[in-house]
Amino acid sequence: MTILDLVTQPALVQQAWDYFRNVQTKDTKYEPLIRAQDQPAIWLNKATMDKFRPEMKKYYYDPSRFKSYLEQIGIKYPTIRTS
Repeated sequence: MTILDLVTQPALVQQAWDYFRNVQTKDTKYEPLIRAQDQPAIWLNKATMDKFRPEMKKYYYDPSRFKSYLEQIGIKYPTIRTS
């Protein structure tokens, strides 16, 4: 019923955002732990990736041969069950 209220009463959504911005997070400032210029430490798992990458390649998506990744791995979606 809450979702129904939010969909049918746009003012309620505005009030919720108002409360979130001006009460709940009024004194909270987001501070990320990493900087924008920080790079992932990919050297830490280089040996593992070098070992397993050839085996993983057969699971890489090939858009030139398949319409979707699910088709590539042989999954029919959506699944329709018959009784």
